[in-house]
Amino acid sequence: MRMAVVAEILSNPIVAFLLRAALGAYVIYMARGFYADPFGYFRKWMPRMPEYEWMRRSIRGAACFCVWGGCFIIAAAVAAQILDLHGWTLAFALVVLAAIATYFLLPKDATPMAGEKSGSNSGDDAVRRMK
Repeated sequence: MRMAVVAEILSNPIVAFLLRAALGAYVIYMARGFYADPFGYFRKWMPRMPEYEWMRRSIRGAACFCVWGGCFIIAAAVAAQILDLHGWTLAFALVVLAAIATYFLLPKDATPMAGEKSGSNSGDDAVRRMK
């Protein structure tokens, strides 16, 4: 395939919208997993890594920002590609809309942070990690 043909395919508004929406949805999907269990991915590859509270808060904060970013990507794709809207007022509206969507998309079944009550009395966290 020539580069010009690939550029023509990617410049199609429908393809551009689908790629942006897929990227936004994937970012939301991955970030929700990190928000729900900040150390879940790391436990698989680095089981002896210490789990500090500041690290949990940092990962969860970054994941929350990524959920917001995915929502913004999708909202911006709809506004720019489908509705053909542009401008500063729209940008501020999209930021607020993405923040509202983030609130509803964050998982409710996240692992508790220090000082939070856990939903179940299933035992020690270290025992649960070993399973």
